[in-house]
Amino acid sequence: MKPLSLASRLALQITLAGAALVALLIAMSYWVLVRQLDSRAQEEMTDNLGKIDHVLVDTESSTGRPWQHSLSDTILGHDNLSITVVNDTAKSPILSIGRFASAPEQLDLVNKDSDFLEWTAKEDVLMLTGRKHIQVPGLPQMTVLLSQDRSADQQLVAAFLGSALVAVPVLLTLICLTGWLVANNGLRPLRKFRALATKVTTQDLSPRIRIDRLPKELQTLADSLNIMLHRLDYGVQLLSQFSDDVAHELKTPLNNLIGKAQVTLVRERNKEQYLEALESSVEELERMDRIVSDMLFLAQASPALKLEPLSLGNDARRVCEYFEVLAEEAGIAMTITGDAKILGNQLMVQRAISNLLSSALQHSNTGSTVELQIREDLETISLAVTNQGPTIESSHLPLLFERFYRTGSIQSRGVGLGLAIVRSVMNLHQGHVAVASTSGRTTFKLTFPRHA
Repeated sequence: MKPLSLASRLALQITLAGAALVALLIAMSYWVLVRQLDSRAQEEMTDNLGKIDHVLVDTESSTGRPWQHSLSDTILGHDNLSITVVNDTAKSPILSIGRFASAPEQLDLVNKDSDFLEWTAKEDVLMLTGRKHIQVPGLPQMTVLLSQDRSADQQLVAAFLGSALVAVPVLLTLICLTGWLVANNGLRPLRKFRALATKVTTQDLSPRIRIDRLPKELQTLADSLNIMLHRLDYGVQLLSQFSDDVAHELKTPLNNLIGKAQVTLVRERNKEQYLEALESSVEELERMDRIVSDMLFLAQASPALKLEPLSLGNDARRVCEYFEVLAEEAGIAMTITGDAKILGNQLMVQRAISNLLSSALQHSNTGSTVELQIREDLETISLAVTNQGPTIESSHLPLLFERFYRTGSIQSRGVGLGLAIVRSVMNLHQGHVAVASTSGRTTFKLTFPRHA
């Protein structure tokens, strides 16, 4: 079964809620109508019984007419009223006037505590009987039972229910149509999201949703979606650029390998020439291996790092010990000052220090010193690696941490990924890396956040 659309679901829910409210309104109106009719009928009954009592008390003393005639005159012209007079001693009717006066159901009221009795006569006519104890001068005490035909009230209630039953389908239809129109109009802003989804492709992630005309409830969603698209756009651009750079970087050693192999195979060569070709090929292959290894490291660097307390000074000394032989051969000294505790991943932190130290040793003047200084303040902990060598032009400084970026004075023998790896490591540690180069001194500075 095909699922309903969101507009249809909302319209259905509005219709059901409207039907419940209509049913509740009809039930309350019916209850109020019945109570008001009952109350009015009892008030009329009480008023009529009072008039009868007044007439009977003054009948024979003022007019001289028999009380039976006076009683008949009180209901003259009222076809819906019937009177039964019961002797309180004999408990039997002594006078009956009206169409329903002889009905035995009304006699039950004589022995009850209530002053009113509702009962149903023939042909399902609803009746209301009220009683009144009277004392006619010269006669024993009697009880007057006044019965009122309430068929008019019955017809009014039936007409109300009939009208309600006719009106309910019309009301529900109107509620359903109104709900559908309201739902479609309310969901109109969502069409902008659908339009955006149809426009976005891998080749074009630039479309955005304008949030100034959206309802307040959808502005947050649209803003989050725009931020997501911005991140995806940025990531796709980086991936595209990275793929182009990788293809370019791998193409050069591959062309070198193919060219040298083709030149070597043109004619037969001696052993030394073959060895020279193989050695050159091994160098190119090692370079390709470093490119692939660095690329894998960048691709596998995950934000979900396992962090632990580290001594930045101890890690820096371990890295310096690894480069000690290389530094001695180049005639370069290394010094470490300061220490501080950070929260980080040891392998990645050592990789970042190693890349900076390797670059510093490659571009240091013979006989100079590479200085590693660790400092801490209230909010951050920093490690600065300073070497003495060629000054890097200011125009190159912002680009040094881009992948595969190389200048004539930096990373000339590398693959252009060392400093990019450093920046990636620092981003994963919620820190940053900066560089400054003036007067033959170049300083790379790693800054870590201080954790409580």
